[in-house]
Amino acid sequence: MQNIGGVGVAALAITGTLMVPAQAAQPTPPDELSVSVKIAAPTGPSARAVSCQINRVVYNRFEACSVADATVTLLRNGRPVGNAKFKITNRMTLQHKKLKWSEATSISKATLVNASGIRASLAVSCAGKCKATSSFPVGRTLGSSAINGSVGYTSSVQKNKHDATAAKYTFTFTKPGFTPGVISYSSLKFRCDDTFWNRANTARTLSPGCVFPSFTSTMTTMQSLPGISQNIKNVQSRGRKLGAPGGAVIRREAREAKIQANRNAVCPSSQRPPSPGLSCDEYPFASTLEGGTNVPANSRGTAWVPIDEQRKQGGRIQTFHKKERILHGDGFWVKV
Repeated sequence: MQNIGGVGVAALAITGTLMVPAQAAQPTPPDELSVSVKIAAPTGPSARAVSCQINRVVYNRFEACSVADATVTLLRNGRPVGNAKFKITNRMTLQHKKLKWSEATSISKATLVNASGIRASLAVSCAGKCKATSSFPVGRTLGSSAINGSVGYTSSVQKNKHDATAAKYTFTFTKPGFTPGVISYSSLKFRCDDTFWNRANTARTLSPGCVFPSFTSTMTTMQSLPGISQNIKNVQSRGRKLGAPGGAVIRREAREAKIQANRNAVCPSSQRPPSPGLSCDEYPFASTLEGGTNVPANSRGTAWVPIDEQRKQGGRIQTFHKKERILHGDGFWVKV
């Protein structure tokens, strides 16, 4: 889940695996390390800034942080004989205009109960066009000091393409005389793209970069355009309340032919303004999948607004798309 217009909160996919070699039946279980990691998904704060919170995954469009309670339990003959309790923090920061980014990863000081000598290591991978390189210390011992490391990521997404994947973390814990314990879980899905090019497809209008697409961004730049913002308010007050926080999102339409068709359907060029200096304004925007006549009449509307507002509106919409890396089909809110 996520907070509208603020910080999102969601659960990571957690899977734990105990790596035990195949062996013949024994009268008693082997001595082993059992690992558990817990990440819950309660409601988070509404501020846009990301703050790391225990047992949550908090995120916005470009940053995500998870803090998980973790326990390594020592089992002897199938019975607990000790444990180590600590927290694992993953804080990933994507880059708006780069295909190279980083993540800080740490294991906190551990509370040990008959569990000295447990060592930790981390392997990180990602699929698709993504490559991960871990600089997390290998073989450090859990105990009185935190273990801090980092992971570097790169993407090789191609021109006019996008690639979405997630990082997979695999922690391995070892102790002499015990079978290792292994736990794996995944990050939020992130997406990198190189899709912002001019109409001739000869020059970029924005360098490639990456986002967390599950975060829904909010457009606020229509607020200073009185005529347009009033039209939006009127439409958002009825029907499906399209684009209004708490209503239904509107989604970007990136195909130029469709955008023009949407506009012509509700604001045809043959239509004349009631007085000079006015222009037909439509909401939802023509540059959305909900534009034109694609939604019922009670969820759309037009109004005559100053032509100067219309000229400003187009640039602000494009700027928003670039600032938040809104791709075709991405949903967003419009707050007025």
